[in-house]
Amino acid sequence: MDVSGQAEVSPAKEAVAGAAGMVLLTLASAQFLMTLDSSVMNVSIATVAKDVGTTVTGIQAAITFYTLVMASLMITGGRLGQIFGRKRAFAVGCVIYGCGSLITALSPSLPVLLLGWSVLEGVGAALIMPAIVALVASNFARAQRPRAYGLVASAGAIAVVNEPHA
Repeated sequence: MDVSGQAEVSPAKEAVAGAAGMVLLTLASAQFLMTLDSSVMNVSIATVAKDVGTTVTGIQAAITFYTLVMASLMITGGRLGQIFGRKRAFAVGCVIYGCGSLITALSPSLPVLLLGWSVLEGVGAALIMPAIVALVASNFARAQRPRAYGLVASAGAIAVVNEPHA
């Protein structure tokens, strides 16, 4: 104990706590960005349709196709995380998702939007989401997991709450 009566924390424990905090911040940030990206796309359907020269139905199809790609590859994404490592699957998923986001942002037409949003972002999300769950489980003790999962889920909820409404 130190002079104030508090238990001293060893430098090793501080380093572990700091690393766990960075892991949690990274995972929560990924969840926040993916949720924000999806909700903004849903809110701004008419604007996006006008920007890429298509119909609202075309954008709704792109959103539906994104969901289908992500959902159909989720188990595969989790399995790839087991084979190649969850950290690697998360990192590769982030790169694929980021490339898809860039293509989506620059897309001049619906086919390019479908490639960026529906295919690449869908594949990236299918790698990221199972990795988030697994990385929380592997980086936090059983007693700490509910709090960690809650913070990651809260990041997604905050993204929806703070979205700009068109």
